[in-house]
Amino acid sequence: MTDARALDPAAYAVRDPAAYAVRDPAEYAVRDPAAYAVRPGELPGVRARVRAVAADLAAGRNCLWLVTDALVESGLAEELYREALRSGPVHVDVPAPGPETASTRAREAQLHPDPDPDPDPHLDPHPHPGPAQVDAPPWGDADELPFLDLSDDGFDLDLGWSLQAGPPRLPAPRRASDGHRHDPYGLLARLGKELSAEPDEAVAALVAPGRDRRTVVGIRAWTEHDGDTRTGTGTGAGPGTDAGATHPRGAPVERLFRALAAAVKEAGLPPGERPRLLVVARLRDLPETLPDELRHGLGDTTVHWWWGALGRHDTAAAIAPVLDHGPTAGGRDRDPLGERIRRAVRSETVVEICGPDLELARLLAAEWDGTQHTLGAALGRCLASVPGPAPADCPPLRRIGALARPGAELRRAWARGAVVAWEGLLRPHVAVWHPAAPASASGADVRARLAAHLSQAQQRVLSPWIEEARQRLAARALGHLNRPAAAVVADHADRPPAHLGGEAERYFLELQVGELLRAHISGALALPPDDARLLRLLVMARNVLAHRSVLYDRTLDDLCAELAGADLRA
Repeated sequence: MTDARALDPAAYAVRDPAAYAVRDPAEYAVRDPAAYAVRPGELPGVRARVRAVAADLAAGRNCLWLVTDALVESGLAEELYREALRSGPVHVDVPAPGPETASTRAREAQLHPDPDPDPDPHLDPHPHPGPAQVDAPPWGDADELPFLDLSDDGFDLDLGWSLQAGPPRLPAPRRASDGHRHDPYGLLARLGKELSAEPDEAVAALVAPGRDRRTVVGIRAWTEHDGDTRTGTGTGAGPGTDAGATHPRGAPVERLFRALAAAVKEAGLPPGERPRLLVVARLRDLPETLPDELRHGLGDTTVHWWWGALGRHDTAAAIAPVLDHGPTAGGRDRDPLGERIRRAVRSETVVEICGPDLELARLLAAEWDGTQHTLGAALGRCLASVPGPAPADCPPLRRIGALARPGAELRRAWARGAVVAWEGLLRPHVAVWHPAAPASASGADVRARLAAHLSQAQQRVLSPWIEEARQRLAARALGHLNRPAAAVVADHADRPPAHLGGEAERYFLELQVGELLRAHISGALALPPDDARLLRLLVMARNVLAHRSVLYDRTLDDLCAELAGADLRA
């Protein structure tokens, strides 16, 4: 159902076109929305997630916190990591490899090629030197010379050594090895450095007697460039394996989880005395099966997802400072009540469209002036200025409600930000269906989606105002009845009670706006002209919103004006 005035185009004639003229966006745009931004760590949804992670750490459980790519790029993941890590009484922040690590590692590999870590003792790994290398000693130490158990009888023996071809090379002695060479820039090496221990002893140092065993070891998995190998440079790698690395991405983190679990079990530490890991990672920073393996493991690790963390109140709080300094539609009478309602509708519309995307919400709040005819263009400009997911990133959504974590079929889309959990609902990001997205979208589909979001926002804001005005109108109408209250209720209520008894007036006060209007039209109720006009406007607004249609800007202005006038008459 649409607005009733649509039947009469003349009713929508603009009396003063200058009052609704589109202003120059540069005139009212907020130059720097970040200047009025609320720090994300102060939002209630963020604080609740940090408290949940801190509670698991305090209980002695490891925590794997999975975040989206956008969270890492915006720096919020770093802030979440710091907040959760500081919750532990003793914590170790494993430093990132550093920007110079890759270049240093590559340079060392070129200047000092790494020999075979485990040569075969029965084969000569080097070719015989040519004549120019005859004088080069084939061994480095006299203790390595072969022992010949021959009797010295004074005769020279021909041992078959040709001086022209050079003496034969003896196999190099096997180097002592513990079975695994640690990268001096790898995860265990950096952890051992923080604990003043060798890489092989880093895990043992965490459970060693005499040390505070409640240590929280913090790791930012997106900074771990490659596996524990000297040859990896961490550049040019694919999604699963880094260039030059012999282990898949995230293998050092996985080994650390398993090694610490084994060390804690061997030491027999109770949960409250165990060292624990805090790993904040993107989905592509870890082996694909690791999150599910840890979740279904021995119960010593909790897997947290950045899924449904932000809600309506978080986004509204984030854009509130921007709305205070943002654009407003000019040419209107500045009554406090009307401005309050229009600001609430504008805020709720931004929240409903942008969902948990705080950056996009701030931009739209700064760009949009609150009028319906400028919403689509303002949203398109905002989407064009920030990176966002593409329509191809979002698979078909077969559910309505969001579960506790994204399913396997949605995880890649979740990591890219194409699918979000919003107030318990599963919904695509606005960039997936808006025409500013890389793929073309149907104009009718885009308008329908925008109208649905705008109608939902208007319902949330205006429904309490409509109900409050209905209650006041019904109370005033008791003094304007032409018939007994019991007769009015019996004739005009959609569901009249079987027995009114002595509560006819109470039932009359519960009549809805449509029922009150029918009583007024029939003559059973004689409302003053101002109250009758407000009642008709309330009925129209209620019907439009009940059918998920949108109140036009002009109708919203009229409603605000009538509500303000009704307050003056009260």
